[in-house]
Amino acid sequence: MITWPALLKLTGDDELLFVESQHAWESDADLHSAAYQPEDILIDSSGAIFDLYPRKASSSELVASPKGISLESAIELIKLHQSQLGACCAAKLYFPSIADAVLSLKDPA
Repeated sequence: MITWPALLKLTGDDELLFVESQHAWESDADLHSAAYQPEDILIDSSGAIFDLYPRKASSSELVASPKGISLESAIELIKLHQSQLGACCAAKLYFPSIADAVLSLKDPA
């Protein structure tokens, strides 16, 4: 079971995509119908990793991976993401939990 919100990490891209909820995932065809690479992953707020597998009817299935992500690795991904966007002082970022790291990418709107 996915603990939402989550981040979508695409192979070869430092930019992360914030996914608010299961509803957001299912209602956005660009998210659930994309042709993902084998290394693309979804990282949930608890640090669980989900692999993305193609499924019939042009959608992707999220399958729990035995791997997880550490807080330190999650922070590094956020730092790379922020640097990619040109954020100042991205190297100084810190979060007390993976959930806080994930939420840091939520659009303030």
